[in-house]
Amino acid sequence: MKKLTSPIAILLAIWVVLAIVFAFTDLQISQGVFNPDASWARLFEAYGQIPGTLVAFGCGVILLRLYKVEKKFGSILGLIGLYLVTFLAIFMGLMDAFGAQEKAHLNMPLILVLALILLVLGRVVLGRIPTEKLAQFKPDAKVGLTLIFVAAILTVWAFKIPWGRWTYRDMIAEGNLSLYTPWYLPQGNNGHNSFISGHAAFMFSVLPIILFFKKQTTGRTVAIALALLWGITGAVSRVVLGAHFASDVLFGSGETVLWFLLFSKWYKADI
Repeated sequence: MKKLTSPIAILLAIWVVLAIVFAFTDLQISQGVFNPDASWARLFEAYGQIPGTLVAFGCGVILLRLYKVEKKFGSILGLIGLYLVTFLAIFMGLMDAFGAQEKAHLNMPLILVLALILLVLGRVVLGRIPTEKLAQFKPDAKVGLTLIFVAAILTVWAFKIPWGRWTYRDMIAEGNLSLYTPWYLPQGNNGHNSFISGHAAFMFSVLPIILFFKKQTTGRTVAIALALLWGITGAVSRVVLGAHFASDVLFGSGETVLWFLLFSKWYKADI
């Protein structure tokens, strides 16, 4: 318990300090770093969410392989639900891969078919792995599949809809910086969804990958470094493009990390 409480306390302390700082500096930061033509940032905008969806998909396939179906309504319903959320994870990833973030025309029948093929392929591949070898990863897989939907979708939109915060690039397009509001003042449902950042939440949803490596190993250290590098770089890219303010990505990434720690405790994952 102490090992988990300490990281959460440190996270909350950093979160609070940065939230206070960004309350006074958000606009100035965006004015200083705004570059809508930054190719690396545009790349993250288009494809940065995909790794998180792939982690969730892989976790879902593991859980499907380990699921024990009983002749009960609840058991069958649970299996159907697990198939649906696993399918949705890879479906979201494929949509981004085909240009959803760039407002490209999507061939939805093709994406649906590909998602089904990947789901079946994943089940076939993992079906060759003995359940006793996969069983050790069941808590980790639960964290990975739950995280993306709770943190990157439910929590994000619970804030986005009532907050009504303008993005920096939308204000620039309007030529009116007076539309700026600090993160702590919700504006109501007005169609503007800067706070909080969904992209940042999705990018930090790669964190469960670290659970699949043993503690105090090189693999775990490298996984942590790469996951944090991906999440932080992706979050910064959102500010550079003017799609979000610094506080938007702070809360989007912070709530995902917090959920990750809480789910790891809940499911007894080896964090």
